[in-house]
Amino acid sequence: MKCTELLIQDHKAILRALDVLGQMANRVEEHQVLEHDDVENILRFLRSFADEYHQGKEESALFPELRRTQSAQEPALRQMLFEHDQERSLVEAIEEALFTRKGPEFVHFAHRFIDLIRSHVRKEDNILFEIVERSLTPEQDEKVVAACEKFEISPIFMAELRELEWKYMRKVA
Repeated sequence: MKCTELLIQDHKAILRALDVLGQMANRVEEHQVLEHDDVENILRFLRSFADEYHQGKEESALFPELRRTQSAQEPALRQMLFEHDQERSLVEAIEEALFTRKGPEFVHFAHRFIDLIRSHVRKEDNILFEIVERSLTPEQDEKVVAACEKFEISPIFMAELRELEWKYMRKVA
C-alpha cells in the first residue's frame, strides 16, 4: 500500500467526525442541549486521531521525505503545514467555547473548523498527494509507509466515533 492510500483512509474517518461535529453545531443552533461528554469525545477524536495520529504521520514521516525531493519548494507543502496550525487553533477555540458555555461561538468555530478541514482534505487528496506520487521513489514511499505504520491509535477512538455517528447521524422518523 502506498503512503497516500494510508493517509486517504485516515481522511475518511476524519470526514466522518466532521459530519458528527456539524450535527452537534446544528443542534446548538436549534437550541438543543448537547451532552458535554459527546462534545469532549469528538474533540478528543479530532486531537488524537486527526492531529496526533494523522497529521503526526504527515509531519514526521511524509513531509520530511518530501522535503528531500525537488518538491521541497512546493507551496502546497508550506500551505498544508500552515493549515495544520490553523486546525489546532480552531480546536482550541471550540474547546474554549464549550467550557465557557458560549453556544454561538461553539457553532461559529465548529463551522470554520469543518470548512477548513474539508478544504484541507481536498487539497491533500487532489494536489499534495499528486505531488507525492510524482516526487517519491518507490523506496521513499516504502520508507514513509514504514514510518507511518509505527504510529498507533487506540481502537477506542473509532468505537467512540461510531457511537457518536449512531447518536447524531441517524435519521429520526
